[in-house]
Amino acid sequence: MAAMTMTRPNDPFTSDIARFHEVKGAKDEPFAELTRYHEVRGVREMVESFRVREVPSYYVKPVNERRFTPPSAAVLSMEQQIPCIDLEALSGQELLSAIANACRDWGFFQVLNHGLPSQLVQNMAKQSSEFFAQPLEEKMKCSTPARVSGPVHFGGGGNRDWRDVLKLNCAPASIVAKEYWPQRPAGFRDTMEEYSSQQQALAIRLLKLISESLGLESNYLVAACGEPKVVMAINHYPPCPDPSLTMGIKAHSDPNTITMLLQDDVGGLQVFKEDRWIDVRPLPNALVINVGDQLQILSNGKYSSCLHRVVNNNRQARTSIATFFSPAHACIIGPAPGLVDEVNPAIYPNIVYADYIKAFYTQALGPNNKNGGYLAGIELHRRYNCYTSSSSISS
Repeated sequence: MAAMTMTRPNDPFTSDIARFHEVKGAKDEPFAELTRYHEVRGVREMVESFRVREVPSYYVKPVNERRFTPPSAAVLSMEQQIPCIDLEALSGQELLSAIANACRDWGFFQVLNHGLPSQLVQNMAKQSSEFFAQPLEEKMKCSTPARVSGPVHFGGGGNRDWRDVLKLNCAPASIVAKEYWPQRPAGFRDTMEEYSSQQQALAIRLLKLISESLGLESNYLVAACGEPKVVMAINHYPPCPDPSLTMGIKAHSDPNTITMLLQDDVGGLQVFKEDRWIDVRPLPNALVINVGDQLQILSNGKYSSCLHRVVNNNRQARTSIATFFSPAHACIIGPAPGLVDEVNPAIYPNIVYADYIKAFYTQALGPNNKNGGYLAGIELHRRYNCYTSSSSISS
């Protein structure tokens, strides 16, 4: 494990990973102070305040969660790329076929000419980066008293990830707290409001196209989500002294219906396909779209919620803006009846979305687990986790 180089006395990061292992059964208790610091202040503040030159052991991932895995099963492909779909150049059945192929074969695709004004997209990217460059005191204003569980929160990313995040509920109005949205940099709050509105409209447009690509009524997937919950997560990944030891975001699938991502030109997003991690190269003015677990369920497994992750670099910071479109918590999600018959029986039972989320975040992902065995994406998780364990990789 990495040692740490610090310069400030009484540094909360002087805890060593050895202390963690000495306390059997204590789980994360030895790191409680570090967790509070991370959740409230974030990675960038830690790096700048303590002049960190090596990865603190708090952020060191188990070996099977790091970016490098044995080449026999996880070779990074530089040649393959996720599909890119131009929403203006294609139309009719040609467009629907392109969407169907991307959702079925990849679970990821990029879209061009998506309808969001280019100036709005540029402003959102620029002001998001400027937000994280502000003094800590300004960023900390963007957290409700509930902090991580509240409708607006700034702090370090979950799972001890090497990233900071500004998370905001954007819809429905009953769970939005715009008074906590950033006022600086100047104009950022207005930009965020307009960007969120445009993203929600795009999500509905895409879901209608995806419905049609499945042979369903255009409005089926939109209606299935009820009054959707929309959350924006603006992620900032500071340069990392040793990217081989930690992750920006570890491998996961998204539990929601559909995710739309605006990334800068730095890169770091990777998709897992055919036992390879594939870089998603940033394209100017493009948005990255990925199928979430709920869409995999609704499509009865025809479309895939794919494993993806974010790797860090030691050169420059990366900023991305993810918009998550989810069903209302009370919605019952299950395979669309139009996709189920004697030849194609339902793969997943119906589930209340709130129960799904509870199971997802409590890691109830076992295939024989009554509460979570049908969770979409489980096969991807099973394959990846079984691969790492069977390869004698230990944490």
